[in-house]
Amino acid sequence: MRLRTTISLVFFGLICFAGLTRWQTLSEDPIIQTDGQGYHAYLPAVFIYHDLQFDFVDSLNQTYYPEDKRARFIVPSDEGNVNKYFVGTAIVQAPFFLVGCAVSWVLGVPVDGYSWPFQLMSAFAAIACLSLGLWYLGRLLLAFGFNRFATLTTLLFISFGTNLLHYTLYAPAMSHVYSFFTISAFLFFIHKAFSEQHGRSLLFAAVAVGLTVLIRPINGLVVFGIPVLTSGLFGTVYGLETFLSEKKALFTAIAIGLLVVMIQPFIYFLQTGSPIVWSYQEEGFNFSSPELMNVLFSYRKGLFVYCPILFLAVLGMVSGAIKETARYAWLMFFLFVVSWVIASWWMWYYGGSYGHRAFIEYYPFFAIGLASLLHRGWWLFRPWFFALLGLVLVGVQLVQTYQYNIDIIPFDNMNKAKYWNLFLRTGNDLRWYYPGYEGEDSYLGKDSVVVKNDMESERGWGNEDQRTNQHSREGNFSIAMGPTQDYGITFRQPVSELSLSPDVVRVGAWVKSNSRSSNVAFVFAIEDSTGASYCWKSRALRPQFAGRNEWSWVEAVFKCGFPRDSTDKFILYPMKSDRSTVYFDDIQVSFITTQ
Repeated sequence: MRLRTTISLVFFGLICFAGLTRWQTLSEDPIIQTDGQGYHAYLPAVFIYHDLQFDFVDSLNQTYYPEDKRARFIVPSDEGNVNKYFVGTAIVQAPFFLVGCAVSWVLGVPVDGYSWPFQLMSAFAAIACLSLGLWYLGRLLLAFGFNRFATLTTLLFISFGTNLLHYTLYAPAMSHVYSFFTISAFLFFIHKAFSEQHGRSLLFAAVAVGLTVLIRPINGLVVFGIPVLTSGLFGTVYGLETFLSEKKALFTAIAIGLLVVMIQPFIYFLQTGSPIVWSYQEEGFNFSSPELMNVLFSYRKGLFVYCPILFLAVLGMVSGAIKETARYAWLMFFLFVVSWVIASWWMWYYGGSYGHRAFIEYYPFFAIGLASLLHRGWWLFRPWFFALLGLVLVGVQLVQTYQYNIDIIPFDNMNKAKYWNLFLRTGNDLRWYYPGYEGEDSYLGKDSVVVKNDMESERGWGNEDQRTNQHSREGNFSIAMGPTQDYGITFRQPVSELSLSPDVVRVGAWVKSNSRSSNVAFVFAIEDSTGASYCWKSRALRPQFAGRNEWSWVEAVFKCGFPRDSTDKFILYPMKSDRSTVYFDDIQVSFITTQ
């Protein structure tokens, strides 16, 4: 299969998949969300409202975004407002935004920058940029001498075996897929410029690296990856010496790159009168103490945990160094430096996200190692062996992507126990099993009502005869479920007595059991006025036990949907089916409105 055919199939396949799974609820679930709202805001500011102070944002937020989904990206100052995020993503998206303007005008939809045609074109922009990035990356790999099988397989593995897929289909307004495109284009053109002494390619490379810096300035590190393309540092020096003999092309390229980068200071000057603004304020890097092991291997956001296919890429770099030491040694050194910089950011996990998103733009470099392994094989293993192994790892990643997007894998605060408890499990009863945040701030910014019971006095809950003073974590009393007791203390909350209509219920408690393998669970249900139950769910607590006869904090989250009637009741209770003895103390129930 040819490269062009493969890219076309990927493009149209993703369009069809997104149309069937993601684009059907644009009005209720906008595509332009979180950081993407900040990147996108430049486009309506320039083309529709002519307002670089972003005064239009508040009114449009009220129209299109509920309170908890309104990104905070406007940084006020005495001199004027600036956008926290950089303009590069908006520049790449601009052609698609203009199509959105035309479609909205023709169909009579509000030309406000946020109606459904603009949301849809933001999604198209991400898929188009992924496809273009794959096109340039594929041409680069072929130019390296990798065969067609290795090249096409690498492209498919990078597309579907990493979190690049998630940030193309489910978070397309974020910057990562656009950086992937511009860096892939930069690598292709700079390789062509150096290998063929092609002056025009040097100009295209300058535009690409300028856009890369405009999208995320720290990605200017990509220029230090040039020796990977020129068979090492000496190849880069030799190529530059050759271009110095034709200074016009070299200095023109530098000037073009600087002109592109200067777009951001020019915008800052229009906004504040100063060309230099640090819009991230108190946020920054701590290069002396990077969280290197966490960003690579932690269950919270580890690169290789959520993109295991990249293990093969590293193996390809190691094996490639045997034959081309200069190129692959520099490749590994470069990615180590990149990892150090990423791990030095003050928030090493980069917020709520699927996997470690800060590496996505550097996947073209990983692709070189992956293609090397699929082209040459390694030791006793032929390329087809690694292709089959890669398919398995792609499958793991696709399941994890699905888990994340239906709220089985939480957006943050994963750990080893949670990860392996959920590993490759996809049942609907596992949705919202673990909250994204920990503690009482689990749904920061959501409407919530919290009910607590420390067991020190009777509250009118069911089965309170199980209160005991034999064990307690705090105070004098706890609840004991003996060997023959299948049900524990029962909480019933009439919907009519709540000040909100919740769609999520979370229960937490301190638990101690005389058996580490006790199969105790929290059970949730909604009971109507006739006593019939619906929305019955259970959450096993055993995976959260710290150990036998130790107090452990456990949580269960139930995505229940809104009650059918105000006369209904929420019911929560512990249940077990073995002969262990289990104690509960300090139960806390949270009723939460998330929508």
